[in-house]
Amino acid sequence: MKMNGALAAALGLTLVTVISCSVKDETTGIGRLFSSRQGLAQSLLNHKNVELANYHVSGRRDRATALDNIKQTAAGLPAARSSYGTAPGGQIELGEEMLYAMKVMADRGYRYHVTSIAGSSHSRRSRHYLGVAFDINRINGVPVRAGSPYWRDFIRQCEAMGATETLGPGDPGHSTHIHVAWPRPPGM
Repeated sequence: MKMNGALAAALGLTLVTVISCSVKDETTGIGRLFSSRQGLAQSLLNHKNVELANYHVSGRRDRATALDNIKQTAAGLPAARSSYGTAPGGQIELGEEMLYAMKVMADRGYRYHVTSIAGSSHSRRSRHYLGVAFDINRINGVPVRAGSPYWRDFIRQCEAMGATETLGPGDPGHSTHIHVAWPRPPGM
């Protein structure tokens, strides 16, 4: 049933327009379809393989946890950034390429736990603050550590989807998690 905006308002419903664009996937050479940030975030909220932390590993409390960031984006709002330590506060839109890769990895069967996206305190020029990075501390139920079996392949697959900054065990400050980030948006 097709519904116009006036009828939806009268019924107290919200109509969501899904915007999509085609982008060539460099790993396959095939065009892929991005749905909107909102749609991607909603699919992550509902995905059985994605666990989003509702806390910060620092113990700080705010409305910028990984779960908050995805809920905010699913609602069509910018994601909150933390405002403690080096975190700048404010808000940022999450990157569509990053959200798409998060969904693809879950669709490929990886079960993972996201500890931070735009929130928490990171290095001063962290791509987290630009909405194009996320951290994971568990993959397929296994904590990320130097000898754990899944994190290297997870990183490789994200790199094939455009991630340009990947850190994990062996990199300073990343012995218990992986960090995956996409390029800085122009001008940032």
